Amino acid sequence: MMMVNLGGIVPLSTVDWPGRASAVIFLRGCHFRCPFCQNAELQSGWTPVEISELMDRLFPRRGAGQSILHEFSGSLRIDSVVLSGGEPLAQREAVIAIAGEVDARGLDLGVETNGYHPETLEALISEGHLCMVFLDIKAAPREDAYLRATGIRDALPRVLRSLDLIVEHDIPFEIRITVFPGMPSEDEVKEISDLLQRVKPRSLESVVLQQGIPPCGEFEPVSEEDLRRLAQSLKFNTRIRSLRRSVP
Repeated sequence: MMMVNLGGIVPLSTVDWPGRASAVIFLRGCHFRCPFCQNAELQSGWTPVEISELMDRLFPRRGAGQSILHEFSGSLRIDSVVLSGGEPLAQREAVIAIAGEVDARGLDLGVETNGYHPETLEALISEGHLCMVFLDIKAAPREDAYLRATGIRDALPRVLRSLDLIVEHDIPFEIRITVFPGMPSEDEVKEISDLLQRVKPRSLESVVLQQGIPPCGEFEPVSEEDLRRLAQSLKFNTRIRSLRRSVP
């Protein structure tokens, strides 16, 4: 009996994987301690659920009853599952088991990850389960910048290994950079862009600059205008995601 430490479910999302109708499964646990974490309540905790029971509730096999997604999806057909968190790849065995269940139901799998667990990422790739990666880059590719952004010292080599795996295997992916005032700075965002230019990722679909939200209203978010100006300085297909909407 395989268990997952479940953080929650969004039955239907058209935001997490643009252009797709996805069910989003949140997993608990994360090694990072980012100062303005948007899902800090999922960094720890223990809410175990049996994976087969979870998947049967979400996607019952024919004749097994109505999915809990039915009342949310309406006329939309769920075509994919996105694993999020927390950091979903921290739960290696559970993620691999969920990936197999998703594949068996004819659905595509996307993963939102901070890149800290390249071993799990490599296992998903080798099993042929992974269709899309949303890689959250926290800071410029320097040890001091990543320590400031994540609170731990060994993050950067792991993140770079994850990026290498994605590029080597031509997995479609999106880079997400959450921008807070001064973190990362404009120069640091350009350093991230320079990194992407060096690795020459053929499968990179877009770079997204996300407006960081202060958990307790400690500061004003970076303005949409400043995000747009920053996006224009990058050399990739870049869009911004503000508090109100995603902007091409």
